Amino acid sequence: MMAFDRTDPTDLAALKSEVNTDPDGLGYDTATTAGVVDVINLLRSAYTQQKPKVSSAELRSATTYDAYDGLAIDEQEWLRWITGSNGFEEENIPVSADLRHRLLGDGGNSIWAVADRTEMEAAMTLVFSRDGSRAEDLFGIGTTISEADWFAARDS
Repeated sequence: MMAFDRTDPTDLAALKSEVNTDPDGLGYDTATTAGVVDVINLLRSAYTQQKPKVSSAELRSATTYDAYDGLAIDEQEWLRWITGSNGFEEENIPVSADLRHRLLGDGGNSIWAVADRTEMEAAMTLVFSRDGSRAEDLFGIGTTISEADWFAARDS
């Protein structure tokens, strides 16, 4: 999904329809431009976004001692390697299908021992996602609707 494009008639129509119909009942205040922009850009847990990158520090922090200890030696080595000496709290690890499969169990079992699997997959889900906005839900992660965007959609 691409970010909002003020020159794309489809994006303008989608934004205008969103605000005029308010399908999620967010309460757009169409009396003020700021009211529309604030509501559509507000971060909410209802619009969870999957991060394109995660921090090695967050992965290490979310991994419990017992869960790490329960891994096979090759899985411990992989986890040490993937979370290696990369930047501190910098989101520096691209989220691939393989990474999601190994740590979240997407498409099968994760690397975590059965005794730790539910807890660790839940912990990793929190690392891999964040609250998002309705704008991101409609137009893609990182999208922020500006007043100029709303003016263009409203007047289209």
